[in-house]
Amino acid sequence: MPRTQMPKRERVERAMAGRETDRVPLYDILLCDKAIEHFSGETLPPLVNNPETRATVDRMAGKAVERMLDATRHSTFGPLEDRDFTDADGFVLHESAFAKTCWIERRPFDDVPAAAEWLKRWTARQLEAARKAEANPRERREGHERWFADVQARIGDTVHLYTQLGLGLDDVRHRLGFDLFAYLDADMPGLISEALEACTRHHVALTHAIANLALSPAVLTYGDIACKGRLLHSPAWLRREFFPRLKRLNDAWHDHGFKCLFHSDGYLMEVLDDIVAAGSDGLNPIETVAGMSLRECRERHPRLFLAGGIDMSQLLSNGTPEQVRETCRQAIRDAYPGFLMGSTTEADNSCRAENLIAMYDVAMEGVSA
Repeated sequence: MPRTQMPKRERVERAMAGRETDRVPLYDILLCDKAIEHFSGETLPPLVNNPETRATVDRMAGKAVERMLDATRHSTFGPLEDRDFTDADGFVLHESAFAKTCWIERRPFDDVPAAAEWLKRWTARQLEAARKAEANPRERREGHERWFADVQARIGDTVHLYTQLGLGLDDVRHRLGFDLFAYLDADMPGLISEALEACTRHHVALTHAIANLALSPAVLTYGDIACKGRLLHSPAWLRREFFPRLKRLNDAWHDHGFKCLFHSDGYLMEVLDDIVAAGSDGLNPIETVAGMSLRECRERHPRLFLAGGIDMSQLLSNGTPEQVRETCRQAIRDAYPGFLMGSTTEADNSCRAENLIAMYDVAMEGVSA
């Protein structure tokens, strides 16, 4: 164990500022059932979708987060059963208890004109939400603070990012599907731009409505703009449609004193300078199997704090604890200070609990390991 014990918030804030800490803080999303059992010290009940089971597993997940992590952006257990359901827009969705996620099985449209009509309705809803947040910020703030108090009560002194807000790109692209997104952007590019603008206006208004630095020091601003080895959109498109809006959102949070951790999977080096110029204070998850390098990020932007860097797709899922310990110690050498160690997005059920425990153990060794 490290010789000194900083409070978690101090450890996290110092890491975000690039300052030395007693040990490297852990930042992650803990979704691995076996790891939740290990860190909570309890056995999960049979997973059935009822209020009693939900309350039990969410309490256990919060307890495990408190014991394992210094910071997180998610602290509930996830889906309890596999199920299909249809949402208000007519999308048929599948929820997976093992994968702890949800995906689209069927869309309510299959051509560009119908997709465009759905996008117009989505944009109108974003604009209406923006107007409500601008007109009645107190209501939005009080609601968010009630939610945040419930979260914090479950995870103790672990730092929870205050919220996570994107610019609409992930929502629109996911709902349309990449093919229809591309066709719509080519045939009616103004609609995509209007949608992103409406979402940005909504989230900037929400920022000013709910910001309360006393409750948390940082937020996640996000947009998945890359995949393995390359970007999902051209640099020119991102510089026209994405980065100026990211800067507006980051600037709004900076107005209230928050740090902004930018999240995107994939290989980002081609636009890393743009991410920083847009006001991002930190970068997550530094997906190493996509070609990202903690050392290169640190060398190019010494003031950028880094969160993640430990591969979950292969290393934490299929490696050995000793391989994990070696990788974690090298990551600390490459990225500390200004480093919050964690998986490359989430510690889910694909990860071996013994490997997550090994990552935790290295963090507990202190920075001289």
